Amino acid sequence: MRLESILRGMKTHKALPRCFKPFFWDVDFDKLSIRKSRRFIIARLMEHGDDVAVRFLLKTYSQEEMAAVVRRSRSLSRRSRNFWKVLLDLEHEECILRSYPNPFGNY
Repeated sequence: MRLESILRGMKTHKALPRCFKPFFWDVDFDKLSIRKSRRFIIARLMEHGDDVAVRFLLKTYSQEEMAAVVRRSRSLSRRSRNFWKVLLDLEHEECILRSYPNPFGNY
């Protein structure tokens, strides 16, 4: 399985690593909780994260928690949503794209 091969050899996190602070430029980083803010953290890292963030998400959150964000989040672009649908094997599921109006169009 794809996810299992990515997760091998990774350590678990109890706090949000400081290296992710640039992804959360608009909020108080120190007040984020891995559990209480999970939907926000998952969506932000899915949209703006790098390969380290992807590994963190896969190790820290369940596949169902991430799939729920893919299905419901308004903050994911079509491109990110499609990437995560493939990675989480949600390709055949309907994920409603509920985007905010964007003056630059959908990408």
